[in-house]
Formats: sequence, C-alpha cells, structure tokens
Amino acid sequence: MRFAPLTATSTTSTRRHHQKRTNTTTPLKRISQKKNKTSSSFSRRSIITMSSTGGENGEKIQKSDAEWKKSLTAQQFQVLRLKGTEPARTGEYDKFYPSEGHFVCAGCGNALYSAESKFNSGCGWPAFDKCYEGSVSTNIDETFGMRRVEIVCAKCDGHLGHVFENEGFTATAERHCVNSVSVKYVEGECEKKEAKVV
Repeated sequence: MRFAPLTATSTTSTRRHHQKRTNTTTPLKRISQKKNKTSSSFSRRSIITMSSTGGENGEKIQKSDAEWKKSLTAQQFQVLRLKGTEPARTGEYDKFYPSEGHFVCAGCGNALYSAESKFNSGCGWPAFDKCYEGSVSTNIDETFGMRRVEIVCAKCDGHLGHVFENEGFTATAERHCVNSVSVKYVEGECEKKEAKVV
C-alpha cells in the first residue's frame, strides 16, 4: 500500500494512523511467531516418534510397513509386524540361559525381560515368568479357534508371543512364550522393576 506524502497539516493525524497500524500488526507477528514455534516443536516430536531406538519419554513408535521392512529382516517382519510364529525349537534363544544381561525388543530396542526371568519350560520357545514394568502390553487373540492372551512390545506394538497362566512352572504363575526373533539379548543389567503382565 502506498502512502501520500506527509504535509505539515497531516503530520499529527498520520502519526496516529501509523501508530494505529503498528498496534494492529504487532499481535499478528506474535501469532505468526507462536505458530512457527509450534510447527518446529511438532517436527521434533515427529522425529522422536519415528525413531527406531525405543522412542523418548514413553512415546509410541509408529512406522509404516515399508519403513519397518527397511529396519527388520524378513523373518522379523513376519513375526513382529504380521504376528507370525517361528517354528518350535529353532530359535536362537530357545536354549540360551545367560546368568546376567537382559532382552530387548528386536524392533525398537525397548527393554523387555531380564536374564533372570528366563526359564526352561520345554515348550520350544524362550520362556519368561515376568517382564519389566510397562514394557509389555496384552491383547486378546481369538485366532485359530482359540482364546489366548497375546503379548506385544508396549513401545512399538511388535508381536512377541503369548502369555499363559497357572501352569506351575514358577512362583509368578506366568509363562511368556516368546519368539526368539522378536527379541535381542543385551549384556548389562537394566534398572527397571519387574512384574507380572496379567
């Protein structure tokens, strides 16, 4: 917008007019700055959410199937994302009983089970009798004409296996039947507390 040249008689009114316009545009600038700041913050949160290292501040990890396929092997994708099952007694950790360390989700790195919680159930898959608090979630699975309790990683919803109760194996009365391909063994202890999931 073009302004007419100032004259001696219009200086005062023009100053008032200019001041009025300044006061009007200032809030708009603040709104614009606030919007930009919000957009920047949202972008940072999006990056964290898409992280494959377990996320931050308890945020869920969300990826498309195409993105998961880039970070997982074909077998890991079949089990973790499509809820498949590895053949019994073929998994890397079926007969693996470390004295220390812990197991994390193979998809996102979320700490799931301590080495101490692993026991020999003879079922053909790794078995654990408890998990780290808040690390595992459950869903009702009614596939194959059965009603079972599915266990998934609480961070990325990756399929781990199923949990069975009251079989008499350990004091917790829980057996987390987990696919080896769904987890990875990590040396070193995890400071999280352990608890039953059901």
